[in-house]
Amino acid sequence: MRRRDFLKATAIALSGACTMPHRSSPRPLQSPAPNEQFDHFFKLILDGFLKNARATCPDYVVCDYPDGTKLKSCCTPSGKTYVSVARMLPPMVEWQLAGRKPDLTPILLSIYRNAFDPKNPNFWGYAPNNKATQLSVEAALVASAFAGLGEDFAAKLTSQQRTNLQNWLASCTQVPERKTNHAWFSAVNQATRLELSRTFPEFKGDETWMLDDLKSLDALGQSATAEGWYSDSHDQPIYDLYNFYVFPNFPLMWSQIIGDRFPDWDAKFKSRIKTFLQTTPYFFAANGSHPLMGRSLIYRWAVLSPLALGYRQGLWPHSPGLLRRIVRKQLEYHWNLGCFDASRGKLRETFSSDETPATREPYVDNGHPYWTMLGFSFLSIPKNDPFWTDAEEPLPVEKGDFVKRFDGPKFILFGTQKTGEVRWIQSQNSAKRDAYRDKYSKFVWSSHFAFNVTKEKDPVPSDQALVFRDIATGQTATRSADGVANGKLLEDGVETTWFAQLNDWKFTIVTTIRFTNGIESRSHTIAAPPAAIGKVEVFEGSFAAPNVDRISLQIKAGYERVEVQQLDNANLIHKSVKTRVAIGKLSSAPITFAIEQRAIP
Repeated sequence: MRRRDFLKATAIALSGACTMPHRSSPRPLQSPAPNEQFDHFFKLILDGFLKNARATCPDYVVCDYPDGTKLKSCCTPSGKTYVSVARMLPPMVEWQLAGRKPDLTPILLSIYRNAFDPKNPNFWGYAPNNKATQLSVEAALVASAFAGLGEDFAAKLTSQQRTNLQNWLASCTQVPERKTNHAWFSAVNQATRLELSRTFPEFKGDETWMLDDLKSLDALGQSATAEGWYSDSHDQPIYDLYNFYVFPNFPLMWSQIIGDRFPDWDAKFKSRIKTFLQTTPYFFAANGSHPLMGRSLIYRWAVLSPLALGYRQGLWPHSPGLLRRIVRKQLEYHWNLGCFDASRGKLRETFSSDETPATREPYVDNGHPYWTMLGFSFLSIPKNDPFWTDAEEPLPVEKGDFVKRFDGPKFILFGTQKTGEVRWIQSQNSAKRDAYRDKYSKFVWSSHFAFNVTKEKDPVPSDQALVFRDIATGQTATRSADGVANGKLLEDGVETTWFAQLNDWKFTIVTTIRFTNGIESRSHTIAAPPAAIGKVEVFEGSFAAPNVDRISLQIKAGYERVEVQQLDNANLIHKSVKTRVAIGKLSSAPITFAIEQRAIP
């Protein structure tokens, strides 16, 4: 393509986006067709991506966002960001498959022709043969998007360009990763090359490698529960939002690429996903959010990806109208929080426009938030499908209060119709590493209240956590990484046996959490070393909120005083939040208190 024609196509691509303040949901300039009702969200993000990519290099193979974080592991040898491009490929392909205008073919061709060419000044570089890297993650998106574009698109590349892509993808499958969800990334990579090799001799995949990936994922699946949930560890129960981000959507991508050639594997993974989808609507609150728990929360509406892909493959066990309501409310919720920085044309690295820095994990660069774009997998649903034409249906929490038990992962969801809030109470959750302490050690997770998190060891945020403090030194500690000995479900809550390590003192705690009629009660029995008695304070707090008057905390026993504490720049949503905290000296008697918290509608 001549440069003039390419730039003309780009100008057309940019023309479709409207500009709106980041604190309000964008609205189309005119009433859209039913199947275009969410295009305005996508167009704004696409507009920002194309402008910033073009400013970074003329062929769109890298994209650095203004004032964005750059990590060496997420940059090309030329020092520019490739993650941002890889994560925009799947939604752009969805856009193409739906036949939307503008046509993004020139941009997609430019990326696939140039990004993997060793002669290109911004070549993405080959993955090393001695360690796993970020390239292997992004390669799965590059591969699945290319497979989705079909053989006609692949034929538009020259033989050398297809060879370049093959060589780059193959470099990303030299080091196996089979202890976590990462095995899906190389499985999808290999599946794409195996399938393409049937038509294009430049491609070659390794079926044995792919099957070994599937076997390892199935082994993780042995800890998969009757409800279809996976622990992202062979030896520790970790049930977090990666059960939406990777475990159910990547097997569906794999299925679209090559599943019909391996029907037994396809059926096994699809069966678990269908079961998983049975309960997913219960996670969504009336305001479109879901309980905030764990890391990578800037992946936002990526939670929609398995729902939409499952719907497209006939696995969604609910109505089309319910799915569209979830999609709409999720998009609007995050947009209204300020997920998109209109002035810079980018998705924020932090959870909201308040830009609390502790939200960003150490592995997050300026391209990482675009994992959320997997949520746009609904774009290619045919325009006459009931997903677009049927009336929306209310969420479970909009219909009434509910208690949803998950016996396998041993957690419970509580929904409150009056406030629209959903709370998630886990009995076994703890972090793999202390760096993620605050993102896994809370007692309860709420759709309406974010939680405090800090990158520092001290002080430990006390919202929804029991904290031990050395009175003499001020040092604090709470639930240790891998610190749960046992967890079990009760009829109206959970019981957890866990430990905390403060200097030389190890405390073993049995915590009981109950939720009845909107009142959350917690009690603790603490076994402490005799030397710690009288030298240690214990304290715990309510949910964090900008206005603590919206949260009531009733002390039943065991504490001496109640205080209001504030942590600046430590909350997922707000820069300055407060928590009601109950404080008392450690004793050998059980410590009990109850809190009654009302969600902000």
